[in-house]
Amino acid sequence: MNDEQLMAAYRDWLLSHRRPQTVRNRVHYATRLLTWAQDQGSSVWELGVQHLAGWLLTVGESPSTRKNAADAISTFYRWAVTTGHASTNPAKDLPRITVPRGLPRPAPDQVLRKAAQRCTRHIDLLMLLLGSYGGLRVSEIAVLHTHDVLGSSLRITGKGGHIRLVPIHPILTAPLSQVSSGWLFPSSKNPTGHYLPSSIAQRIADLLDPGWSAHTLRHRFATEYYDKHPDLLALRDLLGHADVSTTMIYTKVSSDRLAASVSDLPVVIDVNQVHAGLKPVA
Repeated sequence: MNDEQLMAAYRDWLLSHRRPQTVRNRVHYATRLLTWAQDQGSSVWELGVQHLAGWLLTVGESPSTRKNAADAISTFYRWAVTTGHASTNPAKDLPRITVPRGLPRPAPDQVLRKAAQRCTRHIDLLMLLLGSYGGLRVSEIAVLHTHDVLGSSLRITGKGGHIRLVPIHPILTAPLSQVSSGWLFPSSKNPTGHYLPSSIAQRIADLLDPGWSAHTLRHRFATEYYDKHPDLLALRDLLGHADVSTTMIYTKVSSDRLAASVSDLPVVIDVNQVHAGLKPVA
């Protein structure tokens, strides 16, 4: 079995229980590993844990990227062992990669306003609003269908195929009404019949100012919601997170609110009186 046949078999196995976006991610890193091994004059079946650790250094500097790659090749080797292509899974001995909790980066008001002014189609505006007033991932936006519009809520298929309902913000009513039936973002270029998540992400990035992305619209939704309704469990459900600790990454109390809270702390020291009795700094 050559590499192309190997990846085709691996892809089919993944498609039996994984979402297409996850399949593309897993196959991408497995293919990169195969190519890297060949460049080293070896094959993936001859690599040990030390080789894999070295390969992870080539995929990127971000801990989240390296963790993603490590998870992907661990799945690949697990499949290989299950199907008899390999006798052991060297990836299982890789050290655990810890991803530091990031800081939220919500797209500012002016960035969203300018992006809306750049829209040339109603679907452009719909993409922007689903991210900023629905908090949706691009993978969730891409697969939306008119049958997912359930009265005042959207039925969202999130990570792992988990279903949740997200209330429709009034600002979305008009753009949604422009879609008669079918996919919200149809595409004749793709066999799926709808835009790919990468196409949604690229279009939103083109509309936003440089340095801002579709994910910063999701950050915006989370921080705006949390600022008005500081309920982490409710926000967790809206964002489709399995763990509330993930939700905490997306929340950011406004600096004005923090400043007001700090200023409200009671003062019990007469600083001016104390300061008057202190010796000047030499």
